[in-house]
Amino acid sequence: MLFGGEAKKAMEEANKARLARQAEDLKEYQESRVEAKQKEDDEIRQLRERRIQRQKEREEEEKRLAEMRVVEEAKRRTEEAERKKKKDEEEAKAKEDRERKRREAEERMKPKGRNFKISKKSDSEKLDSIMSKEELQKSKEQLEEEKQAILAQRIQPLVLDGLAADKLIEKSKELHDHIKRLEGDKYDLEDRFKRQQYDMIELAERARQMNKGKGKRATVQVDESFDRLSDKFGSAPPKIQLCSKYERHTDHRSYKQRIDLFEELGKEVPPPVLNRVGDDGEEGAAEEEE
Repeated sequence: MLFGGEAKKAMEEANKARLARQAEDLKEYQESRVEAKQKEDDEIRQLRERRIQRQKEREEEEKRLAEMRVVEEAKRRTEEAERKKKKDEEEAKAKEDRERKRREAEERMKPKGRNFKISKKSDSEKLDSIMSKEELQKSKEQLEEEKQAILAQRIQPLVLDGLAADKLIEKSKELHDHIKRLEGDKYDLEDRFKRQQYDMIELAERARQMNKGKGKRATVQVDESFDRLSDKFGSAPPKIQLCSKYERHTDHRSYKQRIDLFEELGKEVPPPVLNRVGDDGEEGAAEEEE
């Protein structure tokens, strides 16, 4: 009995010690948890303060950039207005110079009677005759001066000082679009100039053909088909027929039909059969057998 009571007492003491250790561990865990929670709260508070500070800095930066953009836009508009004003003044001055030169040339070269003569000319002479009277009256120096003045008006100075990377990219895109537009205008003007040259040469040739038959009984053959120039210009002379209308017909036969035709034409013609008729029928037959 005594041994059993001591064992029970030892077990109770062991349980008490275990519970005490557990209580102590729980207390330490709670204290560490409180410290960790306090640390997490401090970090969250610091992050919130940083976020508020960054938001304030972004707002200030956006406000500063907006002010800079307003100032740059005002400066750009002022410079653009000055360039436009200067360009208008130069254009007006160049126009006045051209008008003055034109009036002076008209005063110097007044036509005395008929100012044209229809004759056989080469292509280069015909192209020279197409040029306007104003251009023919000007010297090479005057034409070169006008060319340089027009180039100075149209070619704007390229200013790249103080531009950022995005501004340079935007400027390059603008120049690229301008070059493409100029190339298109150049192609259209060249095509229009060639068409006008062709029309003028054709009109001159028609007038020469019409004047060639004057004073003779023979009349000029007029082509009654559709004429683009007569439809476009009411005062244009009629289209002259230089060849027969049957010479330029298109052959619509198929390839097989053409082969059959050429093979039929290429066959050798058989010799004609001679039927000899004599006094006697037998003699005629004998002659045929021989």
